[in-house]
Amino acid sequence: MTGVVRVRLPGDVDFSGCIDDADLLSVLFNFGATGARPEDVNYDRVVDDADLLIVLFNFGNGC
Repeated sequence: MTGVVRVRLPGDVDFSGCIDDADLLSVLFNFGATGARPEDVNYDRVVDDADLLIVLFNFGNGC
């Protein structure tokens, strides 16, 4: 049996495998949004400073 398992890096909003400017911009453009969103990287149902910090702390990982 073979397969691929994709693991989401903390802050990788677009699942590209790289936390980059696209992820940062996505969080900034959706700041304040509520509900289940890919930009809500800490899963508290609101895109806020906590999500922004996760992206910033992990910026450049996977690139």
